[in-house]
Amino acid sequence: LKLGKPIEVLFEGADSDTYKKTNELSKRIVDEMKSIEESFNFLYVGHWLQGRLGEDRKDTGMLVKVFLETFKNIDNPPALIMKTSSAGFSVIDRDVIFQKINEIRQAVQGKTPPIYLLHGELHDDEMNELYNYPKVKAMVSLTKGEGFGRPLLEFTRSQKPIMTTAWSGHVDFLDRESSFLLPGNLA
Repeated sequence: LKLGKPIEVLFEGADSDTYKKTNELSKRIVDEMKSIEESFNFLYVGHWLQGRLGEDRKDTGMLVKVFLETFKNIDNPPALIMKTSSAGFSVIDRDVIFQKINEIRQAVQGKTPPIYLLHGELHDDEMNELYNYPKVKAMVSLTKGEGFGRPLLEFTRSQKPIMTTAWSGHVDFLDRESSFLLPGNLA
């Protein structure tokens, strides 16, 4: 076989000049994170896609439910920081995300832990600062259909642990020493 057309390889990865371990934080990120009182925070980065609870591809709704159920009624619980949106960064989209979180929270009995929403665009260097923010201790994702999982790859550069599913594209690059891969079955 002979290829008659030029080929171009598209980059999919994390730029190691941008995504890296750092202690340097911009005023914007520091100001955004000031309201977070908890010293231990899980970070979720990803879209909240269509589907009822347990049906969206990234399983964002179920992540919220599991987090709230796991850490309810305990003193000094961790918080969950969610960098998420549905498809855009409109006020309506933000309100829909808040509504989804509150609907799940209302279904959980007891005192629930805090969830913070970061809604809007951050540049690559700001995302790296978020990953390296001292109060962000680990990334968490219950995705069940990740083609690649770029936020997971970017977060690895911060040298912090990741808790995610043991299935999909990210298992090809996650270091099993610093990742906790959750077992499960596809149904």
